[in-house]
Amino acid sequence: MPKYMISYTIFFLLLTAISGVWMRLFPFWGKIQSVPYDHILHAHSHGAVLGWLFLASFIIFLSLSWNEIPNKKHVNTMFIVTVFVTALMFIAFIYEGYAKFSIIFSTSHIFIEYWVAIYIFIFMKKRNMMPKISRYFINAGLLTLIISSIGPFSLGGLAASGLKDTPFFDMAIYFYLHFQYNGWLYLMLVGLFIWFLNKKQVPLNGKWLRMSFWIYFVALFPGFFLSILWYDFSTTITVLAMFGGIGQFIGVVIFIIALWKALLKKNPFVKWIYRLVVLALTILLSKGLMELALIYPPLAAIVYDTRSVVIGYLHLTLLGFLTIFVFILFGLVGVVSFRRKFTVISMVVFLIGFVINEITLFVSGLMNWIGKNNIIFHHQLLLIASVILLISIGMIWYSAMTNKKEELPN
Repeated sequence: MPKYMISYTIFFLLLTAISGVWMRLFPFWGKIQSVPYDHILHAHSHGAVLGWLFLASFIIFLSLSWNEIPNKKHVNTMFIVTVFVTALMFIAFIYEGYAKFSIIFSTSHIFIEYWVAIYIFIFMKKRNMMPKISRYFINAGLLTLIISSIGPFSLGGLAASGLKDTPFFDMAIYFYLHFQYNGWLYLMLVGLFIWFLNKKQVPLNGKWLRMSFWIYFVALFPGFFLSILWYDFSTTITVLAMFGGIGQFIGVVIFIIALWKALLKKNPFVKWIYRLVVLALTILLSKGLMELALIYPPLAAIVYDTRSVVIGYLHLTLLGFLTIFVFILFGLVGVVSFRRKFTVISMVVFLIGFVINEITLFVSGLMNWIGKNNIIFHHQLLLIASVILLISIGMIWYSAMTNKKEELPN
């Protein structure tokens, strides 16, 4: 696989980190900033999900299937168009916020997602090159990627109907986010992970994995209501949310048990990848427990009214579980090598920044709940964390660019 694909993908993570540092500088130099905070925030969030995580998932799929791809020009075209549109979208958000050009480019990105999803689906259908359970996860991921686009498309209709300042507008955003990170990204990355393990002949229990998939996938749809329990819904919606939250958590637990049993028989990972797998799954379980706590509506209302907790949760999901899981897969397919000391140091620096960021956000939220002020040096700690993360991502980018392996090891 061409290295330019890896370079541009990690570059979007670097842009996300730069915009993160930029936002953390606002408490200190906000008055002299020429770009409004919300412009940077929109660029930051869209760059993370539609730039970094979308492209990372795509190139991991390409890394696993590159030798089987018949028309590589088609794939190169898809990738270049995605990078071009995503870059213009990022610039547009910085320039004007959520307005004409940013809406045009973010909408164009949705159609690119359809293009990529259809390509992957057809490619897998024509080639019997992966275990059936991986197909379940990946196809479900592609389906939920398409379903997630209902959220952004509904925003225009809600705004045109004069409902922009109503809870329904926020619900559409949460719908999109839920089916992105709990649907598309989780299902796609787990499917790719299982595919790799199958290539390495790790003895996975197909029955347990199918059980994990179906319980999680069915629960994913009512699980959306967990995100919006701050609204005064009927008892029926609350019960559906409970079913969704519990089902998703059980699905994750079954997957972890199946993986753990398989790795006890055969562990194909180097030491640091194994440690990251344990960390990523621990974060995933923590995320699931936090979501279960939202079943209690009064608590859900408090959580969603506490900005630092919401941001902490999003970073736990996107920066913690998903990004670390991507780095694991990068190591497995040869994008980076965790046998190199520099890569390990880069990852340790990343984890230090991540931990500082999460502790600061969640402790500040706890202080707000008990009626206290934010922890001392709140803004300074968040700025330090964002700078550490930026440095670590630059190091990871360098590690990927100087790594000699470009394809999946045989």
